[in-house]
Amino acid sequence: MKNIIKEISNNLKIRNKLILTYLIVAISTVSIIGIYSANKMQKIVINKDIEQTKSSLDIMENTLQESLKIATKVSDMIYSDYELSNILTRKYDNYGDVVKDYSGYSNLKNYLRYYKELYDIKIYEENYTLLENEYIIRAAEDVKKEEWYKNAVNDNGKISWRFVKDPLSGANYLSLVRELKDQKGKMTGVLVINMNPSILTNVTNFDNKQGLIELNEKIISTQDSYEFDKKNLKVIEENKSISSGKSLLRGKTDGIDSYILINSFNTEKASNDKFKVYIIIPLTEITNETNKVVLNTLKISLASIALSMIIILYFSKNISNRINLFRGEMHKVVTGDFNTEDNIEGNDEIGQLGEDLNIMKTSIKNLINEVYVGKIRHEKLKRCQKDIEFKMLSSQINPHFLYNTLETIRMKAICNDQKELADLVKKLGKLMRRNLEVSGREVSLKSELVLIENYLDIQAVRFEGKVNYSLQIENNIDVENYKIQPLLLQPIIENAFIHGLENKKNKGSITVKIYENKNKLNIDIIDDGIGIESEKLIKFKKRIRDMDDANKHIGMANVNERIKLYYGDSYGIEIESTVGIGTKVTLYLPI
Repeated sequence: MKNIIKEISNNLKIRNKLILTYLIVAISTVSIIGIYSANKMQKIVINKDIEQTKSSLDIMENTLQESLKIATKVSDMIYSDYELSNILTRKYDNYGDVVKDYSGYSNLKNYLRYYKELYDIKIYEENYTLLENEYIIRAAEDVKKEEWYKNAVNDNGKISWRFVKDPLSGANYLSLVRELKDQKGKMTGVLVINMNPSILTNVTNFDNKQGLIELNEKIISTQDSYEFDKKNLKVIEENKSISSGKSLLRGKTDGIDSYILINSFNTEKASNDKFKVYIIIPLTEITNETNKVVLNTLKISLASIALSMIIILYFSKNISNRINLFRGEMHKVVTGDFNTEDNIEGNDEIGQLGEDLNIMKTSIKNLINEVYVGKIRHEKLKRCQKDIEFKMLSSQINPHFLYNTLETIRMKAICNDQKELADLVKKLGKLMRRNLEVSGREVSLKSELVLIENYLDIQAVRFEGKVNYSLQIENNIDVENYKIQPLLLQPIIENAFIHGLENKKNKGSITVKIYENKNKLNIDIIDDGIGIESEKLIKFKKRIRDMDDANKHIGMANVNERIKLYYGDSYGIEIESTVGIGTKVTLYLPI
């Protein structure tokens, strides 16, 4: 069986393989997915309803907490109310004073008027000189025996929440209970703040949800009467996918299978009292909706099987054609054809293979070109250097004769006390020696600067003081260790004299600036000569840029070509000129 499958797999065309595979996989997969999706969609609908209920539960909890915080805030104000404390602790001689103090004190009344969340405020006191009113009540013996009263006294001023039965009306209220003390720490009474019953009703009725509230494991408010056995509830989520203090359970309420969401929290300043807000979701409420989803899913599954057959045929043909096209492009590479063509479209794996193939073709092509062009560039650089050496050699009729003659002239000038002439001859000798001994090796920037200083000094004498020069070098430029090709600066400065300063009637100047800019070493040679006309400047730039054999003389074109051949096409020279203002030539070199 294995051999049969292997033989079919190896010998079938790709398109037929795809069709056969898709037919088997599509029918089986869509069938399985259809059944699975029906169940999954049912769970999704349930989970969606649960998630919506979680949001409602959070709002219910926040609403309740905000109301409880208001009661806590009011209890703190009452606890620290100095005027009320004086009333509760004062021993009155007559009822007139009591009535007077009562009428002058309205804080409790104002709290009830301002905070609608509070139903009433009562203070149970033991001062027998006081009169009872709607706020201050004598603590009767049966009240003192109540569990909430004894706990309040034992809690020593701490806040606690209780479900308290009002001694007068007999109604049950969610109440904040707290012992009141005077400044000496002596008990003055027990404060009971009853919450408005509508608070609990609004919370449990929020968004038409079936909710209830529990305080310390005792149900204190519910929309309907529910019965469920907490021991038989199954925990589905607890402090994992839901935040801490929240849980999701499943069980039976009133005999109906239901989900039960619970938010548990402790109130501010009453950490021992635990509130729980419940929402009950009977599964019968969402069964009808899920049944519709299941039916629609089955219909979609049947339609998907039919549609997949059409899609399979289309895509198998498309993939097969593109693979054949890729195979043809690969065959071209084998035969040595590296021309790139965008025949294989798309961004899928086949399209990426086609793109990678084009990149590979380009890389091979570029590699061949780089080796070839690099060899040509190397030969051109050698030829350029040989050309310079040859032209220099042509002037070396007898260098020692020239050096000796210049030295003789210098000594003669010294003997005749012509120090300026002697110095001039010395600089000329250094200049000629350097030019005659030039080679292709790099030299320090400092030696080039010394060379052009000698040249500029000679020209300054020649122009009889009509030309000044200055060298401006940034402090961070290490001229001693920075290496450049020889004779890059002197030809530029020669051009500045020939084309800029010689024909100027007034005094002129040349400035050489050396600085770093955008990760390049810039050398600006600026003259304030007559400048170059725009048409001539365009032709001049073209001759320099073209670097043809006609322009390969010891000048700016040669300098530009040597820079590009040696350092790369990112470097070279640029010229700016304005008639009547001057010319600026910038050399760009690597740092």
